[in-house]
Amino acid sequence: MGRYVTYVSHFEGRVDIELDPFQEEAIAAILRDESVLVAAPTGSGKTLVGVFGACRALDLGLRTFYTTPLKALSNQKYAEFVRAFGAENVGLLTGDNSINPSARVVVMTTEVLRNMIYASMEALDDLGLVVLDEVHYLQNPYRGAVWEEVIIHLPRNVRLVCLSATVSNVHDFAAWMREVRGQMTVVEARGRPVPLEHRYLYADRRSRQVLAIPVLQGGRPNPKGSELDPPWLSSSRRSFGPKARGVARPEMIEFLAANRELPAIVFIFSRAGCQAAADETLASGLRLTAQLEREMIREVVDRRLAKLDPRDLKVLGYAQFLAGLEAGFAPHHAGLIPPFREIVEECFERLLVKVVFATETLSLGINMPARSVVIEKMVKFNGETHKILSPGEYTQFSGRAGRRGIDHRGSSYVAWGGGVAFADVARVVEGEFYPITSSFRPTYNMAANLVKRYTPEAARELLNLSFAQFSQDAEVVRLEAELRGLRRRRSSSRPLGEVDEIRVVPGSVISVPAAEGARHRASLLVLSVSTRHHGRMKIQTVSPSGRGYTLEATHLREARLQKRITLPPVDRGRKELMRREAAKELKRSLKARHHQEPSKEFLETGVARESELREEGRVARIEERISQRRAALSGYFDRVLSVMEAFGFSRGWSLTATGSILANLYSESDILLALALDTLELEALNAPGFASVLSWMTFEPRPSFTGTGLRSTHPELIDRFREVRRMSGELQRLEGVRELPLTRVPDVGFSELVYDWADQKPLERILRVAPIPPGDFVRNTKQIADLARQVAAVYQDHPLGKLARRTEASIVRGIVAISSEVEVLTNEDVQFVEDGGFDVVGL
Repeated sequence: MGRYVTYVSHFEGRVDIELDPFQEEAIAAILRDESVLVAAPTGSGKTLVGVFGACRALDLGLRTFYTTPLKALSNQKYAEFVRAFGAENVGLLTGDNSINPSARVVVMTTEVLRNMIYASMEALDDLGLVVLDEVHYLQNPYRGAVWEEVIIHLPRNVRLVCLSATVSNVHDFAAWMREVRGQMTVVEARGRPVPLEHRYLYADRRSRQVLAIPVLQGGRPNPKGSELDPPWLSSSRRSFGPKARGVARPEMIEFLAANRELPAIVFIFSRAGCQAAADETLASGLRLTAQLEREMIREVVDRRLAKLDPRDLKVLGYAQFLAGLEAGFAPHHAGLIPPFREIVEECFERLLVKVVFATETLSLGINMPARSVVIEKMVKFNGETHKILSPGEYTQFSGRAGRRGIDHRGSSYVAWGGGVAFADVARVVEGEFYPITSSFRPTYNMAANLVKRYTPEAARELLNLSFAQFSQDAEVVRLEAELRGLRRRRSSSRPLGEVDEIRVVPGSVISVPAAEGARHRASLLVLSVSTRHHGRMKIQTVSPSGRGYTLEATHLREARLQKRITLPPVDRGRKELMRREAAKELKRSLKARHHQEPSKEFLETGVARESELREEGRVARIEERISQRRAALSGYFDRVLSVMEAFGFSRGWSLTATGSILANLYSESDILLALALDTLELEALNAPGFASVLSWMTFEPRPSFTGTGLRSTHPELIDRFREVRRMSGELQRLEGVRELPLTRVPDVGFSELVYDWADQKPLERILRVAPIPPGDFVRNTKQIADLARQVAAVYQDHPLGKLARRTEASIVRGIVAISSEVEVLTNEDVQFVEDGGFDVVGL
């Protein structure tokens, strides 16, 4: 397990950590003040590296921002950090919550950090470290660009700790990070701390016995597996029927319990499937809990739901949910309200709930490790079609199996059936890793912020620093980084030169780069200043040792004026004597024992004006090469700008008043929302009406709820929606002509529901009118509340800002308000059950 490291943190006390080799390597890089990219399997202990980085930053008097892709994961990390560092030292920023935002350690979603960067760099003044958890999430097609924006825009002095799942192109990703950020140490761990066994689960048709075989034998597909395929999937010409059948859920749980494989997570890729599995198991009579465990479950439920109205609990299906929990199993999916999901997570962590039927959302970082994982079907819907899982997706799911420090091994079961041949299952299991790919493209909000904060040249430089561009042409990123370095050196060097010639006179003492490195300086005394032909300066100097040096104007760009002294009264014609006496006078004036000589590089790089011209020529050549290669992203960016200009958000390279509003709105429908705020006279609406309008920008129909229409009793909303649809059509027409992705069409499907909610109607009435899953209702309402907060921040004391604040207050109530709360528990607050295996009662 590696050696023990004792680290004295910023807070009182000591933290003793037993490290794995990859953790030890990553922590060593942090102690060297380097950024680090850690790629390791799920459950291997990557988070410990981020926690250690936070401790290190705190010891240096700097702040840490810990970012995650999900609000739920941010809430969980916040609770963990509070337990580690104390509530006074930890903050949370997620949109739903703003808790202690000036704390030394702040947990946030990645979007919050991106918005902070765009809003004010001053908020980052004492920031020392940013932890980017689940950094491979940058390939997400909808939100991934945010990670690249953060990496590119963060000040270079801020160190990064990037935590990623194991991916196949980690070194390519790290190469991009080095070009953009500088030094970056890569730490890669392929092995899991808890070994994982991959098994194929089926029921024998003759014996009815539930069995499992290894998917791989000796690193190759198990030959017995293909014998289990039904004839229609088999490559052989067997004519007899299948030997295997699918395993019923109660059978599955009995098998796992008998083999001491509980607790388990069963992945089912539909909400309805998860709920049906929980209901089916409950109806079967299975019971996995003892009396004491049921009492502990009831305590968790009562504590977390204490603020909910009993009438709301009834409409939320509380009785069925509680019955399943007390039997030892539960569903976990986005259709449940957040408090229900948090109850399941806490009970599972405390070994009170033994089986969870979950959708894929549980694979995205929430800390719920299990002894075993079951994947019911290897096929899932990706939004367009049903496809077999990729090796990367399977790795994410199976990675939940095996609890570090508890289990000697973990088990991942793939269930028979689903129309997938065993050979395809084995292929997915064998292909363990997947590459990180970029989803980066400039949005309207990003473009507005680039125009607001940068020159045209600098904005295009930043675009060409993206991982998307690096993947297409790594040289563009390298050239952009080199160009930024050249410009930074030229702008930061002190421009004495010809302008300062009158200050560099005989008797001036200047300091210049010394031979022992950039942090050391050598002192020289100016003996004479003259002008050669062609206007070039000639400056004779002497060091304290008596060595003479001839400088030119370009040398003075790296010089600093220290002081002036009186030259000795020696005849200027006696140059050697003059140099010796001047050296003695310089040495006396410096009052130091040891003196440096100018560095060779300094003397050579500034010898003549030609050196400056060579550097200018290098800049010009780099700019030319970049201009030839930047067509892809830069051309896309120009087309985005042309749409913005067509709608009056910009004129040339400057934002209009509405463009400044767009720069502060973060939404997939950012440009359409900005147009609506600017043209629809929304301040004339009441809070329910304004909430309704905001819902048009956020609601996306799902199979479980496609939405409802607008009621004729709201003509003021009907007229405005027609105008929004007209603007949307015009926007999409321009986007189509410019070959840009089409902005989502506004949808009224949630409009009446949020209107009634903002009008203080009870939850029971809303969920009775429309068959929307409670979790979806909460999620959509919270998205509207987030937009209302953004509008309030943009418009401040304007009537729209006041309306937005009233709207937020009207909808963040009841179940929505409770779903935004964060509960922090210490180990003393809760009682854990000892893991000693589980017995099945019933049937």
